[in-house]
Amino acid sequence: MRLPRRNAANRPGDVSGDERVLERFKPTTGIFVGWVGMLVAAATLGYVVVAVHSVVGLRIGLGAVFAAAVIWVTQLRPRVTAYSHALLLKGSVRDALLPYVLIDEVTMAQTLNVWVGERRFICIGIGKSLGSDVRQRAKLERQGSLLGKSRTREFSDKAEMAAPDQTAMSYHTFVVTRIEELVDQAKRELRLREGTAEGAEVRQPYAVPEVVTLVVTGLAFLASLFV
Repeated sequence: MRLPRRNAANRPGDVSGDERVLERFKPTTGIFVGWVGMLVAAATLGYVVVAVHSVVGLRIGLGAVFAAAVIWVTQLRPRVTAYSHALLLKGSVRDALLPYVLIDEVTMAQTLNVWVGERRFICIGIGKSLGSDVRQRAKLERQGSLLGKSRTREFSDKAEMAAPDQTAMSYHTFVVTRIEELVDQAKRELRLREGTAEGAEVRQPYAVPEVVTLVVTGLAFLASLFV
């Protein structure tokens, strides 16, 4: 995705041509399955091109190409990148560019969840396994029921359990902590400048190359079924 240049208004949260990358968070889900799936699709396509010169081979080849496109957008494309003034959540076919000054809360479950007011934006590329998340939620609920803890206190304990010290911090905790640091810094700088977040806005551009690839390969595969 090409990030837009800042306009003359220099609005808070805008991403300009000199916007620099502060952090590229590595994905934690989908990588193994995604690359294995891509290798299988490539091997299938290669075999068809070499050995199966028929209508059936055409269908299998187009199916492999379509499957590779689906694997790419669902398993390998989702990413999170922190820029100077905004957080970029890459989705399957649509992204979300979130100015830090608008972000209210960041949580981690099966997906990374970023809240802007009542709106939740997610990235499926970073998240916990279902089993570990269920176990941790159950533990926090038990502690909360016994001690009457608030939601904020539960999240604090969750981070402490995952990271009793800096060297033991889990990667999921690091992602949340790092984003929260950038949010706090952006809001602090905005207060020091006595500015407002009035001009900042959430942007959700579509991933046009991926959408076009899915449509073209999908239609080609369907058309081959009627040949």
